[in-house]
Amino acid sequence: MHLPSHRPVRRTAARPEVCAQLLGEHIRTARLRDGRPLEEIAPLAALTVPEWEAIEAGQVPDTWEQVCLIAAALHIGRTWMAWLVKLYAGAGKK
Repeated sequence: MHLPSHRPVRRTAARPEVCAQLLGEHIRTARLRDGRPLEEIAPLAALTVPEWEAIEAGQVPDTWEQVCLIAAALHIGRTWMAWLVKLYAGAGKK
């Protein structure tokens, strides 16, 4: 069975650090699918390249607004956003 490419793989994670890691992985996957260089995308989310890389490595963004800016820069759809909301909340951010 072929899964649509816009749907993230669903995994269950209870611990905040696991949610943070998965959040970063999903952002990285969306960025790689986007195809633009990180140097072009990061400023669109008001981030430096090192800040973006830290998020992809599992550092939780400081605010939900940062996640929204990242999603906007990557043109992330509703399916991905729903998953990012769960991961962000699971990482201990509300």
